[in-house]
Amino acid sequence: MTHELDATNLTFYFDPLCPWAWLTSLWIREVRRYRQVDVQWKFFSLAGINDREDQWHGPLRIAALARSEGGNEAVDRAYLALGRLFHERSDSFDAIGDLADVARPYLADVGLEPTLAPRALDDPSTLEEVMTDHHEAVERLGAFGVPWLIVGDDDNGFFGPVVGELLLGEEAVALWDHFRWVGTRPYLYELKRGARKSMTDLDGLSARFSEEIPAAR
Repeated sequence: MTHELDATNLTFYFDPLCPWAWLTSLWIREVRRYRQVDVQWKFFSLAGINDREDQWHGPLRIAALARSEGGNEAVDRAYLALGRLFHERSDSFDAIGDLADVARPYLADVGLEPTLAPRALDDPSTLEEVMTDHHEAVERLGAFGVPWLIVGDDDNGFFGPVVGELLLGEEAVALWDHFRWVGTRPYLYELKRGARKSMTDLDGLSARFSEEIPAAR
């Protein structure tokens, strides 16, 4: 029997540099083991919000070329690769060095062409594609950060859920079922906790999802 909350379309705005969006994306990957969730990945530029240098757009530009060449499934893989690069090693973004070179093995690990990174960074149209998604999120949805999630046909979506640790199994599914219900209630405007729990250590969290790489869902 199909669970009444199973089949759901989810739009997920992300920036690969955001650790909070990364944890939420891993939660969604866990949920997909138990629920039918069709995730549409879209781009949101924290650099655009925070007036950072253009180099901070680099990871999103790699994901943008992945989408141009392989569709949403390729973005799914690219985000997994970039999340591992930025959140499962000790280097800060500024200390990573040549992104076009450093990203190659991570892209290869998820079945993408290693040349995707240098080609994306050499192609000015990738920045245009990133900013098209970004401006849509800001102007149409009122988005101001990530993770920004839209359940079904909701007109605006939500900032969050923001989680401080990787949720697995029943806990992940329970949060999803409640969030999915909340996300379809137009009268709910905001829910926010005062004190913020520290984030868990991100090292190696995505290893659980290695098995989905051959056919990234």
